[in-house]
Amino acid sequence: MKRIVLILTLLMTIVGVSAQNLDLFRQSLAQSQNGATIVVQEQGDASAAVASATIQTQRSNVRGYRIGIFYDNSQDARERAAEAEQMFRASFPSIPVYKDYRNPYFIVTVGNCLTQEEATILWGRVKTIFPKAHISRTEFSIAELAYKNE
Repeated sequence: MKRIVLILTLLMTIVGVSAQNLDLFRQSLAQSQNGATIVVQEQGDASAAVASATIQTQRSNVRGYRIGIFYDNSQDARERAAEAEQMFRASFPSIPVYKDYRNPYFIVTVGNCLTQEEATILWGRVKTIFPKAHISRTEFSIAELAYKNE
């Protein structure tokens, strides 16, 4: 539970920092409601520090689990991987799907689960359509936790 709260806090920080544009922030500070002139002046490398923190936060990874629904290297594996991806998106539109090629295998994984319990619950739902589904341990970025298929 503590881990989930930490992840959610980090996500909110990412969204807040990345959504904040320093130039817009400076302009909003410079606007006065009573006609006074306000000059906004940065001290040191403030904008570089914010940019560096944003990049560092976006690169942060967490260990978690995904459900593998397709893993093959046959001649028609690319087409079959695309079919598996489409079938999954049709059945579970709110769960993210990741298609990957690791020579010579085409791989389709789904979900961003932080705990094994979460992954087991998702696996139970997925295996009704994909009987060969399996849980795999992986690392993914914190930004992917906010991802939701449209």
